[in-house]
Amino acid sequence: MHFRWRENPAVIAQYMVANKVPEQAEVTLKPNEICVVLENGKVVGSVSQHHMEVNPEIGMIGRLFGKQNPQRSFMFCFTGPHQIMVQVKGQSNLGSEINCLVSMKVEITRESAPRLLTFPAKGTLTIHASDIAKELRSIVGSNTLNFLKNMNSEEMRTLETNEDLCFHLKSELRSTFDEYGLQHRGIHIIWSSSVAEQRLQNESDLERIRLSKEADADRQELELNHMIQTEQRKHEINARLALVGVQAQQKAEMESELQRLENEGNLSFAEWSQKNRLVQAQKQSDREEYLKDAQTELEVSKLIAEQQKVMQSPAQHEKDEKQRRAMEMFEQVQAKKQERMRIAAEQEKERLDQHSKASENTISVLEKIASTATDPAVQMEALKQLAELRKTDVSGQKDAYKE
Repeated sequence: MHFRWRENPAVIAQYMVANKVPEQAEVTLKPNEICVVLENGKVVGSVSQHHMEVNPEIGMIGRLFGKQNPQRSFMFCFTGPHQIMVQVKGQSNLGSEINCLVSMKVEITRESAPRLLTFPAKGTLTIHASDIAKELRSIVGSNTLNFLKNMNSEEMRTLETNEDLCFHLKSELRSTFDEYGLQHRGIHIIWSSSVAEQRLQNESDLERIRLSKEADADRQELELNHMIQTEQRKHEINARLALVGVQAQQKAEMESELQRLENEGNLSFAEWSQKNRLVQAQKQSDREEYLKDAQTELEVSKLIAEQQKVMQSPAQHEKDEKQRRAMEMFEQVQAKKQERMRIAAEQEKERLDQHSKASENTISVLEKIASTATDPAVQMEALKQLAELRKTDVSGQKDAYKE
């Protein structure tokens, strides 16, 4: 079966133990996806852009040698780039308000992905950008406030200050990025509080989106990722254009790029979300209509079955009545046969009793003749007839009840 490791486009990484993954499930990793495989708690490898069976079983030969399936777990990652945003608020020593959004662009590589296991080790199995931001909030906030503490509002918003601050944060965050397997790809500062709030709200909304489980899920994910990257680039350009001291040539180039992005006609995140909600609502309505139609068809089928049962009842009743009469006739025939056999047996017994009495009288006469006759020839004939008679009685009694 095909396996999707994430249903939300805001998920950066997902840790799963083997019993949460269907046996022999298959996944096709895209070029921007990585799977770190662990066996018995140890990393045994990581793969990308690969079709793999996620949780294979030990082969027959392995089982013959006593091998068992190891305790597997998996860390699926999306390489990015990802935007990690930390809001910094405070006040400088000169009394100026500090309110900015530090937006860090990071990526995950195949070599660095195993270091993301720091998160599940702390209990976070599903990793979003906001989870990484929580880990970076303290170090980003303290370094930003410390860097800007002796400046006023105008100085904070100059191009030079922002470039120096970005370089400073890059240096200070290097070891922390390395600890979590993140590769630095850029930092920019957003000073507009309204833009900052919108970016943070978009991130929160994005975490609540669930991709479709239907055939259009891949297309939906690509469309959403492209839209997010376009939105991020627009914000980067606008943030830089808002700084004081941007050179005219740089400004013209950025405005040209911004215009090109606008002309592409890509939906904003808010527009995409609204469109997606409408599409999902229509699909839900279609599913409900389908279920209603299916229920109606089921009810109609039940009614038809009941009608057929009613129509078939007279014919079935007649058939059952014929079978009942046939069984009664069979039982009557059997009863008469048994009665005839009983009468025949009684008659045979009576015949044998009469025969036995006659034989006893004849035997008595022959025994008397054999014992009293003076003529040896007469005695011999009497004994001979007596023997034949007894032989006949024994044979008759032996075959008396044979059918």
